[in-house]
Amino acid sequence: MVEPVELTTILGDEDLLLDSPVDSKDALLAAAADHLGRTTGVPSEVILKALSDREALGSTAINHGVAVPHAGMDDLPRPAAVFFRLAHPIEFDAPDNNPVDLVFVAIWPSDQRSGLLATLGSLCRNLREPPVRQALRTASSPKEVRALLGRGAVPDGNKSS
Repeated sequence: MVEPVELTTILGDEDLLLDSPVDSKDALLAAAADHLGRTTGVPSEVILKALSDREALGSTAINHGVAVPHAGMDDLPRPAAVFFRLAHPIEFDAPDNNPVDLVFVAIWPSDQRSGLLATLGSLCRNLREPPVRQALRTASSPKEVRALLGRGAVPDGNKSS
């Protein structure tokens, strides 16, 4: 079994964008591609195409205001990610029909797909917990968000029932 990558190893404080003003799914994917292009050196157009192609297969929203757009990419030297907490929720074709305000975007080397799936699985399990989502929505700094995403546990031990 492939172990998930610890998110704090690929997310720096500069990759945690709080109260982002993007106002649509397309604008979010473009902003993510621009950010990831700067951090990886891969042209943002290539990243945007990969993310858009994946999203065209089906929405990556996972309910409760959360989406996890992702894509595997050839010739990507290492995984990269960016987290957006949106100033205002946006439509994202979520299964529960709710708009999203917490968006974790990841690009991953194509030849390490199992690592992407393990990492997204771990992240999604963490984000299923209402106290985690609430803490992410009220975090006051990127450092606080980074700690929440890296902990892999519900903050303050308040596990939902």
